[in-house]
Amino acid sequence: MTSSNNKQPTTLAAWPLAICQALEAIKIDPDPLLASAQLKRADFIDQPDGRVDIRLMTAFWQAVENTTQDSSFALTVANYVQPMHFRALGLLMLTSQNLESALTKLGQYSELVSNSVNTYTETTDELIGLTIEPIPGIAIHPMSIDSFFSTLLSFSNQLGASVNAIDHVELMRAKPNAAEKWQQRFNAPIHFSAERNCLWLKREKLGRVGIMGDEKLAAFNESVVKDYISNMNSNLVQLKVKNIITALLENNQKKCAEPSIQTIASQLNMSERSLRRRLKEEDVSYRDLLKESRMELASHYLLQTQLPITTIALHLGFTDTSNFSRAFTRWFAQSPSQFRQEHE
Repeated sequence: MTSSNNKQPTTLAAWPLAICQALEAIKIDPDPLLASAQLKRADFIDQPDGRVDIRLMTAFWQAVENTTQDSSFALTVANYVQPMHFRALGLLMLTSQNLESALTKLGQYSELVSNSVNTYTETTDELIGLTIEPIPGIAIHPMSIDSFFSTLLSFSNQLGASVNAIDHVELMRAKPNAAEKWQQRFNAPIHFSAERNCLWLKREKLGRVGIMGDEKLAAFNESVVKDYISNMNSNLVQLKVKNIITALLENNQKKCAEPSIQTIASQLNMSERSLRRRLKEEDVSYRDLLKESRMELASHYLLQTQLPITTIALHLGFTDTSNFSRAFTRWFAQSPSQFRQEHE
């Protein structure tokens, strides 16, 4: 079971970003709703793997429900969430041996997605269930559960699960007026006013789904997930540095521009010397964090996009493809093209 002991429960900033996109798709300006919850898009738009206080997130969900007057709105948010939004955890799921293994890893490390609930998996002979259990004293909006389960359904479909992989869904929320929308979304019986929130899937349907099982890559992603959670719980400077590096690489408009430690220090409002000292205290270097960010993004671009290798190299701040290829081969013991072909 993954539980939260942190003083400030949070969730990934990828969630409010996805909600904003879903609102804009139906011609609703999300910014006033964010403001009503004391949130600003500028605070997290460049750092989707940053964290958002769960109290503000719950207030945002309530504002969304009040404005849309649609209790099923959260089911559509899944259209704007991709595995990479879960960062290394998403990549760990993608590189698992099968979908059941991927769901087990999600339950094990769900604290990365949100540490405001207890999340765990359980199995019977025929089913595997992913349960989200409220933590006393922490208010969670029902829409957040709907969006998470709907997102898991989308992930499962993307990874090749059959349309009838879900056996049934248990939701603690009261039965809404448009209950048929949940039935249509999950294509399975929905039990409202249940004692817990649980998405039950048929193990036989999941075990046969081959994702892109890669033990070496899965082990690497799992180590990154563990480091992220450890850093998150310790509120280390290195996590903030890595978030900024990743955001700069993802939004590398100039290309070929490797994020400098001076730039990072400036964004953290500290001197380069102070930043180097803080990182040294945490037994990590700036080059280590830059390398780790590049490794994660490189594997994501090769696995999840059709971008040419030349473009990927430039996005990651390499001066040319040959430099990127040499670095990638050192990281993964194979060239970028071999890596992509092996996982097609």
